[in-house]
Amino acid sequence: MRRIFGVLTILCALMAAAADDSARYYVVFLRPDPARKPLAQADAERLQAAHMANIRKMASDGILVAAGPFDDRPVTISGIFVFQAASLESARAVAAQDPTVVEHRNTVEVYAWMGPRGIGAEYRRLHQADPSTPENMQPHPLCLVYRGAAWDEKSSQHDELLKGHAAYIEKLREQGKLGAAGAIEPSGALLGLVVFKPIPLDEVQALLRKDPAIEAGVLRIEPHTWWSSDHVLPW
Repeated sequence: MRRIFGVLTILCALMAAAADDSARYYVVFLRPDPARKPLAQADAERLQAAHMANIRKMASDGILVAAGPFDDRPVTISGIFVFQAASLESARAVAAQDPTVVEHRNTVEVYAWMGPRGIGAEYRRLHQADPSTPENMQPHPLCLVYRGAAWDEKSSQHDELLKGHAAYIEKLREQGKLGAAGAIEPSGALLGLVVFKPIPLDEVQALLRKDPAIEAGVLRIEPHTWWSSDHVLPW
């Protein structure tokens, strides 16, 4: 029962505040294929054009609601897709068709994610009304939330720390710091995603160090920088 309670607490913390404010998405992490080799400039440009054409097609088909590259050094994640799909298997099949995956430049990791309803909705509305609406890509700190080294469901403090984490995430949302957040389903080592509005990454890390569960080592974060267009995130 303790394990179930703890995981449900995290789900409540990382999902939208109200149950009817959440939706199931499928998050695809494009990770560099360990076997990738340097490409000639012409081949790199051809592949990037094919990748962008596929992004436009997925968006036109109503599958893709958000996407963008990561800007980390060293590169552990090349970019992200957020899908609305029928199932995890369907999302994997669509992700596998991306030219960077077909040509073994990237591999894919796909997770079900309970995020806030409306991701990409305002972006689509604005760009359908006026296709010349600027993209205005900006860097959004995106933090993967993992079980930490001190995760111990038998500890008497475990549940209280997770409750504190839930309250802290909600506080950040109320302060206008967050663009989206949600839990991974089912939870494993990776528990959730927290996406911030365009604020400095060092500020984000300082904020999250004050999260009681992170401070205690029950949770740990892996910070990244995701370039996303304006009006994609609903919060």
